[in-house]
Amino acid sequence: MTSPPEPPAVLRMREVRDRALFDLDDGAVTPSNRAELKAVADLLNVLLASMVVSSLQYEQHALLARGPSHRTVAEFLYGCADRDRAGARLLATRIVQLGFTADHDPRHLPARSRITFQTFQDGDLTGIVTQDLVGARILIQSLQEAVRWVGAGDPTTRRLLERLLEDKEAQAAELSAGLRNPERAHP
Repeated sequence: MTSPPEPPAVLRMREVRDRALFDLDDGAVTPSNRAELKAVADLLNVLLASMVVSSLQYEQHALLARGPSHRTVAEFLYGCADRDRAGARLLATRIVQLGFTADHDPRHLPARSRITFQTFQDGDLTGIVTQDLVGARILIQSLQEAVRWVGAGDPTTRRLLERLLEDKEAQAAELSAGLRNPERAHP
């Protein structure tokens, strides 16, 4: 009778412990992370800027959706702004976990953001919803490409990006529905 095969080296207790003790200053980043961390942090800072600009645009657009008949649109846009701010916080936290600085400097946001901030006249719901849908779709494309690029090199970052992508896709679906009838129902 043959003995069972040995576990892979990465799962052997002593080797796992030795690898965990290596470079303790790296925090959550262990030697098994195969991603180019600087490139990942740069990518996350681009997405962070895009989420911050998107949240500011949603906030501005919510303020422009005035009147009782537009209340549900405004509430939806405020909710989108809140979700984008939460997403930006998650991205910033991950950048710090990787050992880099999350760049919130307002002077750098427009250059890094994939979203172009645009405002409208009060009550131009079609313009507002269209612009927000375009912004959501830009972020969807950016997040999809980021997920593919990160791949298996950094599973934690990939899962974070997938969660943000799922939320953006839901926002886009609601915005698209609202675009078909912006006066009656919230996006």
